[in-house]
Amino acid sequence: MIFVKAVWHFNATRTDDIFWVDWKIMNEALVIARLKALADPARLRLVKVLAELPNEHTVYDPRCGDAYGVCFCHLEESLGLSAPTVSHHLKVLRQAGLIEVVRVGKWSYYRLLPAGLEGLIQVLGDLRSIHKVVQLKQAR
Repeated sequence: MIFVKAVWHFNATRTDDIFWVDWKIMNEALVIARLKALADPARLRLVKVLAELPNEHTVYDPRCGDAYGVCFCHLEESLGLSAPTVSHHLKVLRQAGLIEVVRVGKWSYYRLLPAGLEGLIQVLGDLRSIHKVVQLKQAR
């Protein structure tokens, strides 16, 4: 998993708090890590909760109004899972590059990294295009 984290950070640039990755460089290990992370039902629910932000539990920076994310306690409450289980799922999603943690003082806020999901959408779209080409060649 350390390799996946290193590849994510090596191939990413940070612009306006969103990671943009060159999808042509995105390696197979990163795609596999992200798909595995989303394969668990609890982690998928967690991503859905984070995708629905902002909501009444979202914390904002008082200086500029940017959203920090949502506190751990609200994620635990909305999922109905124990704290260690939620913590484990957040760790897996963070290592896969699907979410990020914003630390403010002693508090940690979680938010979705849209570029992580966009990368998977791009890869799956490329696979779909390849599949269509193969079907056309077989039909001839």
